[in-house]
Amino acid sequence: MAIRQMTAGDVGQVEALVKASFMACVATSLRPAGIQTFFKVASKEALLLRLQEDNLILVYEEQDVITGMAELKQGAHLSMLFVLPEWQGKGIARCLLQSLLPYCRHPELTVRSSLNAVSFYESQGFQKNGGPAELAGLRYQPLSFAVPETTAPEGRSSSALSQKSQ
Repeated sequence: MAIRQMTAGDVGQVEALVKASFMACVATSLRPAGIQTFFKVASKEALLLRLQEDNLILVYEEQDVITGMAELKQGAHLSMLFVLPEWQGKGIARCLLQSLLPYCRHPELTVRSSLNAVSFYESQGFQKNGGPAELAGLRYQPLSFAVPETTAPEGRSSSALSQKSQ
């Protein structure tokens, strides 16, 4: 397996992964407006645009297939974390989350978790910030995580992401 930075060449695979996971795990609890909002955010065009902004998008690759992805926005907010449905429960989301932590530039990492994923985030040390909310049809639970100081070395480059592991 390899965790690496997403490239423009990955965008089709990442879009398909995110939408498949969303439809299988989240969409059933939303109204059509929420699904439309998400599909705009998860489109190839939106992903490519965010690659040019202050976002770090990592992919988890297994046997030349991207099976998971995570996006860190402005070094402070986990805006996406998805794993293909058939690959869930294998520790991929946890590995992606741990790989993002060194790139956090703030003492707190926030996430607007889909309601079905709250227990995962709590198992990783996140704590609820208030109650569930809704934005543009997307229902979510705000959570935050205190980033350990040892995980945020300054000046770390994204080239360290191309590591391969067993």
